[in-house]
Amino acid sequence: MSLTRRIVAERRGVVLPLLLLLAANIGVLLLVVLPMQTSVAGLETTRDNSTLTLSQARNIERSAKSALTSRQRADVELEKFYAEILPHDLVTATKTTNLWIQHAARDAGVTFTAAAFDYVPLRDSKLTRAFARITLSGRYPNIKKFLYALETAEEFIVVEKVELTEPGGASTTQQGILEVSMTVATYYLTPPGATTSAKPRTAAGAGSTPR
Repeated sequence: MSLTRRIVAERRGVVLPLLLLLAANIGVLLLVVLPMQTSVAGLETTRDNSTLTLSQARNIERSAKSALTSRQRADVELEKFYAEILPHDLVTATKTTNLWIQHAARDAGVTFTAAAFDYVPLRDSKLTRAFARITLSGRYPNIKKFLYALETAEEFIVVEKVELTEPGGASTTQQGILEVSMTVATYYLTPPGATTSAKPRTAAGAGSTPR
């Protein structure tokens, strides 16, 4: 009989309980511990995913609040633009694109010769475009001064087109007189029911005094 068998035979009362205990421990490991570890790992993954989802949700919420705030701020600024910067009505728009320009031309030493004024509501907009096609003449430094006055005016004036030419007369050419044809425009809130354009209006010609 080998030594191992002899020890097992003599110590059977001790070895068998130890083997049963070892088998029980292995069973607990396989049936309880390992599944629990897998479950814990799954819970940790779920927790991490939930944390990530919560973080994303908070970011989306912050972005939505920021967008809402920006939109509200934009709406406020737009209403302020309508109320404080744009002309209030057609009369004010006419003064902006006609009388104000006549005064600016006179201050710059430029001769205001004529203008045709018109207005038209913009499609799919609550604004009306009021514009004037004007003709002026003068020396280049004076014309430059006039254009600068338009660019820096507190009134809302858009210079849409500028054409600079030399008059045909020999006397004016020798004197360095240039002629400017330009289109300027402004905008105001369209009153209810306004859907058609007015007929062009001819403004005061050369030598007239703006009122």
